[in-house]
Amino acid sequence: MTRSVPPHQPSFDGRAAATGDGEAPASPQDAVRTPGSGSTAVGSHPRPASAAAGASGQDELPVVRVNDESKVTRVDTGQLEAVPEAGGRFSSWRARRRAAREEDTGQSAGVPGAEEDSDGTTVVRLPRSAHQRRRRRRLLTLLVSLLLLIALVLLVFFSPLFATRTIDVQGATLTDPQKVEEALSGFQGVPMTRISKQDVKDSVGDVPQVKSVDVAFQPPHTISVQLHERVGVAAVEDGSSVVLVDSEGKPLSSVPAERRPDVPLVDGGTKVLSTPQFQAISDVLATLPADVLARLESAAAPSGSTVELTMKDGPTVVWGDASDSEVKAQVVATLMNSDEVSNSTVVDVSAPLHPVVK
Repeated sequence: MTRSVPPHQPSFDGRAAATGDGEAPASPQDAVRTPGSGSTAVGSHPRPASAAAGASGQDELPVVRVNDESKVTRVDTGQLEAVPEAGGRFSSWRARRRAAREEDTGQSAGVPGAEEDSDGTTVVRLPRSAHQRRRRRRLLTLLVSLLLLIALVLLVFFSPLFATRTIDVQGATLTDPQKVEEALSGFQGVPMTRISKQDVKDSVGDVPQVKSVDVAFQPPHTISVQLHERVGVAAVEDGSSVVLVDSEGKPLSSVPAERRPDVPLVDGGTKVLSTPQFQAISDVLATLPADVLARLESAAAPSGSTVELTMKDGPTVVWGDASDSEVKAQVVATLMNSDEVSNSTVVDVSAPLHPVVK
């Protein structure tokens, strides 16, 4: 026996029982609660076309109203109200932004320079601002200046434009110019911008006859070297030769004994050059007047502190130590030019205020 289901009761499979009009009831899931009432409006889901064609001419499921869950009646669809959108300033701002974005997207389709990203968004490349253009010009200017500076450095310091080709040596009397040129040969072909004056002086400093050097660069290819040679003040015996030395005892040249320069001969040979005796003799020779120095034959320091000078055509001068050398030099010059010492053999000026002539 078939069990009857009241019209207002749902079936066991979740659907309402068929009505007397042959219309299928709506499912509870299709219920839409209308605002302002305690009832729920129920409508049918749209069916596929195939299903609608085989529905034996039946219309769509009607919209019904459920009152108190006890009675089902038709509802007028004109009474349904649309759910209002969320209000407030934020929603209005979003709507305006969305509308403006859609309008800009539509207008940018014909704007030159517009690009489309991978997500379909159209991006319009705006022109650079004045600040950006100035910054770009500054960067370009800086880059060009840097490139020009690098090119200038390479040209001046590494190109043959200022390469050394001529070394002019002047003031060589005791010095062999060939030796100086050999000492400076390492600078040939090197740009003068990479050579310092001190480099040239250090190279020429290996030449013993040179005491100091003045260097002048004459672009584009010439280095001028002015030599200041050491002055030979004495000579020492070295076997059959004599060695010309300066006031510091530095050897300058070696010549045969018969060609000895016109300078005093210091007793003791080359061994005396590094002793205090030679320094005492050198100090005495430096204070003698030129006319007395020209008449001097030899000098010696037999006791280490007492200096003796032998004249070519006169007596031996006992100088004593190096104290009061300027006064002693004046006394010796005066006595050598007088007739009092013409027949004497010894002139003692160790006590310059009381000279003794023997």
